[in-house]
Amino acid sequence: MNPFSVFRSQSQRQQARQSTLQPLPKSPPLRPTRSRFSEYSTPGVENSAWSSHDFMLGAGMVLIQRNTHKIVMVYETKEKYWFFPRGRKDVGESLEQTALREAYEESGYRAEFLPLLNPTRQPTAPNTQYHELNTEPIFMTIASWSPKTRNGRVYDNGGEYLTTWYVGEIPEDAVHETGTGMPDEQNFQSDLLTYEQASKCVCGQENLVLQYAWNTYCNTLRTLARPSRI
Repeated sequence: MNPFSVFRSQSQRQQARQSTLQPLPKSPPLRPTRSRFSEYSTPGVENSAWSSHDFMLGAGMVLIQRNTHKIVMVYETKEKYWFFPRGRKDVGESLEQTALREAYEESGYRAEFLPLLNPTRQPTAPNTQYHELNTEPIFMTIASWSPKTRNGRVYDNGGEYLTTWYVGEIPEDAVHETGTGMPDEQNFQSDLLTYEQASKCVCGQENLVLQYAWNTYCNTLRTLARPSRI
Protein backbone atom coordinates (compact mmCIF):
# COMPACT_ATOMS: atom_id res chain seq x y z
CA MET A 1 0.00 0.00 0.00
CA ASN A 2 1.22 3.41 -0.86
CA PRO A 3 2.25 5.00 2.50
CA PHE A 4 0.89 8.35 1.34
CA SER A 5 -2.57 7.00 0.50
CA VAL A 6 -3.62 7.16 4.17
CA PHE A 7 -2.86 10.87 4.33
CA ARG A 8 -4.63 11.45 1.03
CA SER A 9 -7.75 9.63 2.22
CA GLN A 10 -7.71 11.52 5.52
CA SER A 11 -7.36 14.78 3.65
CA GLN A 12 -10.23 13.88 1.35
CA ARG A 13 -12.52 13.02 4.31
CA GLN A 14 -11.60 16.29 6.01
CA GLN A 15 -12.36 18.26 2.86
CA ALA A 16 -15.69 16.47 2.52
CA ARG A 17 -16.66 17.34 6.09
CA GLN A 18 -15.67 20.96 5.56
CA SER A 19 -17.74 21.17 2.39
CA THR A 20 -20.90 20.32 4.37
CA LEU A 21 -20.37 23.12 6.91
CA GLN A 22 -22.23 26.37 6.50
CA PRO A 23 -19.92 29.35 6.05
CA LEU A 24 -19.57 31.53 9.12
CA PRO A 25 -21.09 35.00 8.88
CA LYS A 26 -18.51 37.60 8.09
CA SER A 27 -17.47 39.80 10.99
CA PRO A 28 -17.22 43.52 10.35
CA PRO A 29 -13.63 44.44 9.60
CA LEU A 30 -11.64 46.04 12.36
CA ARG A 31 -11.50 49.75 11.99
CA PRO A 32 -8.02 50.91 11.00
CA THR A 33 -6.15 53.46 13.02
CA ARG A 34 -8.01 56.72 12.67
CA SER A 35 -6.91 60.30 12.61
CA ARG A 36 -7.97 62.60 15.42
CA PHE A 37 -11.67 63.41 15.35
CA SER A 38 -11.17 66.91 16.75
CA GLU A 39 -8.50 68.98 18.43
CA TYR A 40 -9.71 67.76 21.82
CA SER A 41 -9.72 64.03 21.04
CA THR A 42 -7.10 61.36 20.47
CA PRO A 43 -7.36 59.03 17.42
CA GLY A 44 -10.20 56.51 17.32
CA VAL A 45 -9.75 52.91 18.44
CA GLU A 46 -10.47 49.62 16.71
CA ASN A 47 -13.89 48.04 17.03
CA SER A 48 -13.72 46.06 20.25
CA ALA A 49 -15.86 43.85 22.48
CA TRP A 50 -15.23 43.18 26.18
CA SER A 51 -17.02 40.94 28.67
CA SER A 52 -18.03 42.30 32.06
CA HIS A 53 -14.96 41.02 33.90
CA ASP A 54 -12.65 42.79 31.45
CA PHE A 55 -13.85 46.37 31.89
CA MET A 56 -14.77 48.86 34.60
CA LEU A 57 -17.14 51.80 34.35
CA GLY A 58 -16.45 55.03 36.16
CA ALA A 59 -17.41 58.68 36.20
CA GLY A 60 -15.61 61.93 36.88
CA MET A 61 -16.52 65.58 37.22
CA VAL A 62 -14.94 68.96 36.52
CA LEU A 63 -16.35 71.28 39.18
CA ILE A 64 -16.65 75.01 38.46
CA GLN A 65 -17.64 77.82 40.79
CA ARG A 66 -19.47 80.20 38.49
CA ASN A 67 -19.14 83.42 40.47
CA THR A 68 -15.33 83.09 40.59
CA HIS A 69 -14.87 80.99 37.42
CA LYS A 70 -12.53 78.80 39.45
CA ILE A 71 -12.11 75.05 39.19
CA VAL A 72 -12.03 72.53 42.03
CA MET A 73 -8.85 70.47 41.97
CA VAL A 74 -7.96 67.63 44.35
CA TYR A 75 -4.39 67.16 45.57
CA GLU A 76 -3.00 63.80 46.70
CA THR A 77 -0.68 64.95 49.49
CA LYS A 78 1.17 61.64 49.83
CA GLU A 79 1.88 60.94 46.15
CA LYS A 80 1.92 64.67 45.32
CA TYR A 81 -0.25 65.01 42.23
CA TRP A 82 -3.43 66.85 41.24
CA PHE A 83 -6.55 65.30 39.72
CA PHE A 84 -10.28 65.72 39.17
CA PRO A 85 -12.78 63.78 41.31
CA ARG A 86 -13.53 60.45 39.68
CA GLY A 87 -14.06 56.79 40.52
CA ARG A 88 -15.74 53.48 39.76
CA LYS A 89 -19.47 53.03 39.47
CA ASP A 90 -21.11 50.97 42.21
CA VAL A 91 -23.52 48.15 41.37
CA GLY A 92 -27.02 49.56 40.80
CA GLU A 93 -25.73 53.12 40.54
CA SER A 94 -26.11 55.33 37.48
CA LEU A 95 -23.12 57.15 36.01
CA GLU A 96 -24.71 60.45 37.00
CA GLN A 97 -25.02 59.28 40.60
CA THR A 98 -21.42 58.10 40.50
CA ALA A 99 -20.18 61.47 39.29
CA LEU A 100 -21.96 63.38 42.07
CA ARG A 101 -20.91 60.89 44.75
CA GLU A 102 -17.26 60.88 43.73
CA ALA A 103 -17.25 64.67 43.52
CA TYR A 104 -18.47 64.87 47.11
CA GLU A 105 -16.29 62.10 48.52
CA GLU A 106 -13.03 63.26 46.95
CA SER A 107 -13.44 67.04 46.91
CA GLY A 108 -15.58 67.60 50.00
CA TYR A 109 -18.03 69.78 48.06
CA ARG A 110 -21.68 68.97 47.32
CA ALA A 111 -22.12 69.61 43.62
CA GLU A 112 -24.86 69.82 41.04
CA PHE A 113 -24.70 69.32 37.29
CA LEU A 114 -23.91 72.49 35.35
CA PRO A 115 -26.10 72.88 32.23
CA LEU A 116 -23.98 73.84 29.23
CA LEU A 117 -24.38 74.35 25.50
CA ASN A 118 -22.66 71.01 25.00
CA PRO A 119 -22.85 69.79 21.37
CA THR A 120 -23.65 66.21 22.34
CA ARG A 121 -24.29 63.42 19.86
CA GLN A 122 -27.20 62.17 21.96
CA PRO A 123 -30.53 62.70 20.17
CA THR A 124 -32.84 65.41 21.42
CA ALA A 125 -36.60 65.38 21.82
CA PRO A 126 -38.71 66.37 18.79
CA ASN A 127 -38.98 70.12 18.16
CA THR A 128 -35.99 70.76 20.41
CA GLN A 129 -33.07 72.86 19.26
CA TYR A 130 -29.83 70.90 18.80
CA HIS A 131 -27.78 73.40 20.77
CA GLU A 132 -29.71 73.68 24.01
CA LEU A 133 -28.48 73.63 27.58
CA ASN A 134 -27.94 70.06 28.74
CA THR A 135 -26.04 68.08 31.35
CA GLU A 136 -24.93 65.23 29.11
CA PRO A 137 -21.39 63.84 29.42
CA ILE A 138 -18.72 66.06 27.90
CA PHE A 139 -15.91 63.54 27.56
CA MET A 140 -15.02 59.84 27.62
CA THR A 141 -11.60 58.44 28.50
CA ILE A 142 -10.31 54.89 28.26
CA ALA A 143 -7.32 53.58 30.21
CA SER A 144 -5.97 50.03 30.36
CA TRP A 145 -4.84 48.29 33.52
CA SER A 146 -2.14 45.62 33.42
CA PRO A 147 -2.41 41.97 34.53
CA LYS A 148 -1.99 41.39 38.26
CA THR A 149 -0.27 38.47 39.96
CA ARG A 150 -0.34 36.99 43.44
CA ASN A 151 2.13 34.33 44.63
CA GLY A 152 3.37 33.95 41.08
CA ARG A 153 -0.10 33.39 39.62
CA VAL A 154 -2.12 35.74 37.45
CA TYR A 155 -5.46 36.50 39.11
CA ASP A 156 -6.42 39.46 36.93
CA ASN A 157 -5.74 39.53 33.19
CA GLY A 158 -6.10 43.29 33.02
CA GLY A 159 -8.76 45.23 31.19
CA GLU A 160 -10.16 48.59 30.15
CA TYR A 161 -11.38 51.39 32.43
CA LEU A 162 -13.99 53.64 30.78
CA THR A 163 -14.61 56.95 32.52
CA THR A 164 -17.51 59.24 31.61
CA TRP A 165 -16.93 62.91 32.45
CA TYR A 166 -19.43 65.58 33.42
CA VAL A 167 -19.27 69.26 34.37
CA GLY A 168 -20.65 70.24 37.76
CA GLU A 169 -20.91 73.39 39.80
CA ILE A 170 -20.62 74.47 43.41
CA PRO A 171 -22.40 77.57 44.75
CA GLU A 172 -20.82 80.85 45.76
CA ASP A 173 -21.24 79.99 49.43
CA ALA A 174 -20.15 76.37 49.06
CA VAL A 175 -19.11 74.77 52.35
CA HIS A 176 -16.12 72.46 52.23
CA GLU A 177 -16.50 69.31 54.33
CA THR A 178 -13.66 67.14 55.60
CA GLY A 179 -13.53 63.39 56.11
CA THR A 180 -15.93 62.68 53.25
CA GLY A 181 -13.72 60.18 51.41
CA MET A 182 -12.91 56.52 51.86
CA PRO A 183 -10.19 55.48 54.36
CA ASP A 184 -7.51 55.57 51.65
CA GLU A 185 -8.67 59.04 50.53
CA GLN A 186 -8.16 60.91 53.79
CA ASN A 187 -4.96 62.50 52.48
CA PHE A 188 -6.85 64.29 49.69
CA GLN A 189 -7.03 68.07 49.80
CA SER A 190 -9.06 70.26 47.46
CA ASP A 191 -8.47 73.80 46.29
CA LEU A 192 -10.07 76.33 43.95
CA LEU A 193 -7.76 77.22 41.07
CA THR A 194 -7.99 79.42 38.02
CA TYR A 195 -8.04 77.70 34.64
CA GLU A 196 -4.45 78.76 34.02
CA GLN A 197 -3.36 77.26 37.34
CA ALA A 198 -5.36 74.07 36.84
CA SER A 199 -4.00 73.51 33.34
CA LYS A 200 -0.48 73.38 34.80
CA CYS A 201 -1.48 70.75 37.36
CA VAL A 202 -2.83 68.01 35.10
CA CYS A 203 -1.53 66.27 31.99
CA GLY A 204 -2.52 63.62 29.49
CA GLN A 205 -6.18 62.64 29.39
CA GLU A 206 -7.24 64.95 32.21
CA ASN A 207 -5.68 67.93 30.46
CA LEU A 208 -7.85 67.20 27.41
CA VAL A 209 -10.89 66.87 29.68
CA LEU A 210 -10.09 70.22 31.29
CA GLN A 211 -9.55 72.01 27.97
CA TYR A 212 -12.85 70.82 26.56
CA ALA A 213 -14.82 71.47 29.75
CA TRP A 214 -13.43 75.00 30.04
CA ASN A 215 -13.97 75.88 26.38
CA THR A 216 -17.54 74.57 26.52
CA TYR A 217 -18.17 76.57 29.70
CA CYS A 218 -16.75 79.79 28.21
CA ASN A 219 -18.64 79.32 24.95
CA THR A 220 -21.85 78.87 26.95
CA LEU A 221 -21.26 82.12 28.84
CA ARG A 222 -20.54 84.03 25.62
CA THR A 223 -23.56 82.62 23.82
CA LEU A 224 -25.98 83.28 26.67
CA ALA A 225 -24.71 86.86 26.94
CA ARG A 226 -25.71 87.69 23.36
CA PRO A 227 -28.78 89.94 23.03
CA SER A 228 -30.45 87.40 20.76
CA ARG A 229 -30.50 84.90 23.62
CA ILE A 230 -32.34 87.25 26.00
